[in-house]
Amino acid sequence: MSENEQNYSRVSPVWKFALFSVASLGLYELYWSYKSWKFFKEKDNLDISPFWRTFFSGIFLWSLFNKYSDMLKGEGYNVGYPAPLLAVFWIGMNLMSRLEGSIWLISFLSFLAFVPILSTLNVYWEHKFPGFPEKPLTWWQLVLLIMGTIVVFLNVAGIFIPE
Repeated sequence: MSENEQNYSRVSPVWKFALFSVASLGLYELYWSYKSWKFFKEKDNLDISPFWRTFFSGIFLWSLFNKYSDMLKGEGYNVGYPAPLLAVFWIGMNLMSRLEGSIWLISFLSFLAFVPILSTLNVYWEHKFPGFPEKPLTWWQLVLLIMGTIVVFLNVAGIFIPE
């Protein structure tokens, strides 16, 4: 962990994850997966490529969820989420984005696959590094969030505006 990261909590509020996920049309989920694979590569000294693990998330997400499950269980945390089911749910939600009409809007819920993991991880990080403040958003994160929200709004509004 870099000196800058040590000054802030690693807790990632679920609401913030959900907001960034929806505003980025799911790309934030891939960013989170990349950062997670990078974390495990350094932590466990794995000979993997976080980029390719993220690029092929449909194949490797199950493995990532299991890695978190194993880590948390090893630290004595009760992990009640079914990693395979969450990975299949995420794949299914992303496939929904290919559907016609307004049903594709359901794909915005793909972030729900990460909620059980994030919730347990947040408890873990809060206990491991208590009292650390949450990292504030940077100006470029706010700009991307605003731009992404506008794009999502226009996409959704476009469904309901007759041609």
